Amino acid sequence: MKQDRPISFLSFPGTAEKAVNFYVETFPNSKLNHFTYYNRDEPDLIGKILNADFTLMGVPFYALDFTEAQAPVASWQTSQYIEFSKIQDFDHVFYRLSEKGNVLMGPDPMTPFDKVAWITDQFGITWQILHRAEQN
Repeated sequence: MKQDRPISFLSFPGTAEKAVNFYVETFPNSKLNHFTYYNRDEPDLIGKILNADFTLMGVPFYALDFTEAQAPVASWQTSQYIEFSKIQDFDHVFYRLSEKGNVLMGPDPMTPFDKVAWITDQFGITWQILHRAEQN
């Protein structure tokens, strides 16, 4: 893996496997590389995700589980920002994220974009998704 760059590391209250599988199915050009599970050394987390290694739209991501009591509180203070080149991809991802999530804004036009949306998904992760208007 290439070093010297930021990589998002998402934390979940026991829902990492479900969330990662959802993201890999939702975003184009995405794949699960592998899951590593907690073992008997962490009895409260046996069978939960110690490390998920995956890519979304070709970009590396990681995730892990905490117990519900240990999990950090989700906040839209930090969000994942994605610009789409294809309007069909924007529409598909917006539909999937908003289906069981909370739309904070949009989709609305906002120069220079023809569609901008902020969504907190069903797992508590906030996404800013955008589609740039075609230049003639």
